[in-house]
Amino acid sequence: MLDAPSARLAAVRLLDAVLARRQRADVGLARLPAPTRALAHEIVYGVLRRYFSLEVDVSRFLREKPEPVVRALLLAGAYQLRYMRMPAYAVVHAMVDVCKAVQPRAKGLVNAVLRRVAESEPPARLKPYQRAELPRWLYAAWRDQFGAEQVRNCARWLREKPLLSVAVPDGRENWMRSAERAGFACERGALSPLAVTLAGGTAVESLPGYTRGEFLVMDQAAQLAVLQLPVRAHDRVLDLCAAPGGKSALLARLYPQAEVLAVDRDARRLPRLRDNLRRMRATNVRLVHADARALPLPDAAVNTILLDAPCTASGILRRHPDAKFLHDAGDVRRHAVRQRAMMQEAWRVLRPGGFVLYAVCSIHRAENEDVIAGQGEVVRMRRLLPARDHDGFFFALLRKPA
Repeated sequence: MLDAPSARLAAVRLLDAVLARRQRADVGLARLPAPTRALAHEIVYGVLRRYFSLEVDVSRFLREKPEPVVRALLLAGAYQLRYMRMPAYAVVHAMVDVCKAVQPRAKGLVNAVLRRVAESEPPARLKPYQRAELPRWLYAAWRDQFGAEQVRNCARWLREKPLLSVAVPDGRENWMRSAERAGFACERGALSPLAVTLAGGTAVESLPGYTRGEFLVMDQAAQLAVLQLPVRAHDRVLDLCAAPGGKSALLARLYPQAEVLAVDRDARRLPRLRDNLRRMRATNVRLVHADARALPLPDAAVNTILLDAPCTASGILRRHPDAKFLHDAGDVRRHAVRQRAMMQEAWRVLRPGGFVLYAVCSIHRAENEDVIAGQGEVVRMRRLLPARDHDGFFFALLRKPA
């Protein structure tokens, strides 16, 4: 049974953690009991996707800036009023009750502001970055890189809930028929011959063939990137920054005669990586606990490398809207430095004539073209901006001179 009071309280505390202390939302949500998680997820991610317009909506009824937890509470209430089609009196009453638990002195303020929001129309006058629901610095960076119209197109999709995308390594058509017989509406992905898209929020474990490893969750933009990698029988393939293991598993299933080395430096992520590989029956994968900037391999040791580098996640803001608040322009520069170090190390262990596929779910030029500049022959390169059925993504296939 849904525990709505606990879910609302948890949502407010998680929003406060993201906005005031730059903590990740998914970590906190994963700790919640199942009865409260769904509603808390809807409120938290909904507020983060619509933060900038909601902030304007709420702020016009405030005389002074509230303390962070009260701000989180007001935003959570405003989201429910504007987007969840709940009776105004019920939302106001529920959020005043939450206020008693987090800051009792603000009950009157919360009651008054949320009533004003409920009685009013959404604000019509928004600045471009607020309308796009992007931080000012991010909006400006994308406007300068892509143009204002393209940013508006991206922002349209980043405000929405994402579809679920899966990769089916063996027999997409048969799997789709099984899914449809089980009552799931699905579509063929246009970018990848392995991709199937389903409604967002679909319970992955309930899809046919989950325990048998018939599919894995992966956005089709990422699938397209993996499919660019030229792998021959008996190649040694290095998957750097491999956790949680989707790309390693897909490579292992597509190329069962290759040896895949899945490398990740975070020991806490290795158990999940191992579990995912086991479910996908990826038996030709060996785990390596190491930093991608200091690999325990000699020079020219591998034929093919996939470097899915850590980044600011700017292309997947609808899946991880907290990334808008966890990163800033300085983080883009810092990630680029780290990405270049990983590229240099990948280049060291790559054999002459071998290939590196550099991939990131960021669409900042500083994390894309600038990282691979001067790194051998660019065989193929593509940046995908966020769209209805895929995330934003960048990949480049590079060849080391023989």
